[in-house]
Amino acid sequence: MKAILLRVFVYSLAFFYGSLVAVYMFFSWLRHPTRNIFKVKERPTPPECLNDASLGEHHYVQLKNVKLHYVEKGDRKKPLMLFVHGFPEFWYSWRHQMKEFSKDYWTVAIDMRGYGDSEKPKNVADYSKTNLVDDLKDLIIALGKEKCILVAHDWGGVVAWSFLMKYPEMTEKYIIMNGPMSLAYRDAVLNDKKQLFLSWYIYFYQLPYLPELWAKSNDMRMFKILRAGNKSSKVTNEDIEAYKYTFGKPGAFTGPINYYRANFVGMVNKDSPRQTRKITVPGLVVWGSKDFFLDIRIVEYTKKYAENLEVEVIEGGNHFVQQDEPEKTNAAMRKYLAS
Repeated sequence: MKAILLRVFVYSLAFFYGSLVAVYMFFSWLRHPTRNIFKVKERPTPPECLNDASLGEHHYVQLKNVKLHYVEKGDRKKPLMLFVHGFPEFWYSWRHQMKEFSKDYWTVAIDMRGYGDSEKPKNVADYSKTNLVDDLKDLIIALGKEKCILVAHDWGGVVAWSFLMKYPEMTEKYIIMNGPMSLAYRDAVLNDKKQLFLSWYIYFYQLPYLPELWAKSNDMRMFKILRAGNKSSKVTNEDIEAYKYTFGKPGAFTGPINYYRANFVGMVNKDSPRQTRKITVPGLVVWGSKDFFLDIRIVEYTKKYAENLEVEVIEGGNHFVQQDEPEKTNAAMRKYLAS
């Protein structure tokens, strides 16, 4: 009965927020009735930053259930530092960190399944957290390594937390940025009204079709969020064009939004018994203080489930802290890795 009531609650909020978004898009159309607000500008060639050879070499790897694209930089003989992006991102979100740490590590930034140039399974169930976690395990093995230093952000962080619970022996250290552990996120939603309201878009993403239309509207204006709240953000116009080029391809938003459709009800309900054990791998949480989507109190809830955890708050950094404040983020990473 609780599961049924939870679904009723989630989808009631989904339809409520969907109605608000539909009204917003209708009035947006009224302001410019001759313009198709859902038409995405054609971008036949990528911006120069995506062809920058200094960022690394592009490769593909066939795993058990999916083919992934990744970019590597550094000496393969050195320890693997694996970067896992969030929503709505792709490998390019780690450009600053790959330049910084490729001197000391073999840095590999992936496009997660459904993103960028990686394979895009069609079924919602293909994006279950179980599949996403196993993608990381299979990838590390395919790269010829037994373990890695795991660096993740947002949805990559959600997956990374579960990976740490399921395969702790495959992680030497971890650094997670503005990415909530499922259990900590659930505690925040149940105990703090603020997080419930901040999560409006997650409920909205449970709907079919409309979230994709909204994401594409006004030539993907949503990517302004990459530098939201920080006047000194290091995200450039060319960076935003790189995102628009990548996500402007047909069907590019469906896979990423399916992450929410496949997993959200479980995140606010409960994790499996195996995933309730404490994380003992040493790690660092880096958190941008001006995150408009995740309340910083999630960090405190996380401490209940993770031992050997250090925290570094980047003052003024937004949700996309590794791009928004790369120098501060890299300094926090460097300090932790040297300890």
